[in-house]
Amino acid sequence: MRRRHVAIPVVIVALLIAGVALWRAELIRVDRAGDVPRPLALVPLAQRSRVSCDVVLPVVPVGMSRVRAAEQPLLIHYWAPWERHSRAQSAALDSLARELQGGDLRVVLVAFDPFPSVARYVARQRLRVTVLLDGPGELRARIPCPRVPYTVVLDRSGRVAVSQAGEVDWLAPETRRVLEAVVNEGAGVERPPT
Repeated sequence: MRRRHVAIPVVIVALLIAGVALWRAELIRVDRAGDVPRPLALVPLAQRSRVSCDVVLPVVPVGMSRVRAAEQPLLIHYWAPWERHSRAQSAALDSLARELQGGDLRVVLVAFDPFPSVARYVARQRLRVTVLLDGPGELRARIPCPRVPYTVVLDRSGRVAVSQAGEVDWLAPETRRVLEAVVNEGAGVERPPT
């Protein structure tokens, strides 16, 4: 009889530990303080992996938008309004997207937070860049986001040209060169090596 009484608490503790481990695995990691924004870094052509993605996500403040790989160069910045330096990051990316407007690169911010908080943030900051909500994780299942913030740039063939964790120096000349290189790849315009 005593062994049964001891086994029950042991089983309960084991289930609690497994539950906490499973819950923790579902959480998105957030960059720690002290990390500084870096320019985007290009993945060499031979090392790029292809992704398959065709999802439709809600747009903030209203609408739906289709996100597809291999349609045009695509910059996805996984982001949260509550993250450290979110205002500076979203404003700089918004500015860069406006500069590149009319070009071939599509730029989207993707958040996982509830619609009301993201909509309030977008309205307060007057962001013009496309902000998408991926609450259920449809896009994240196809183009992984191991932490927030996280940036992925896909080339015209749907290959990952940039995969970078942390804050980005959106206004750095090197970031601009990387994005121009991705846009020009496969468009019949080759850049001379720098």
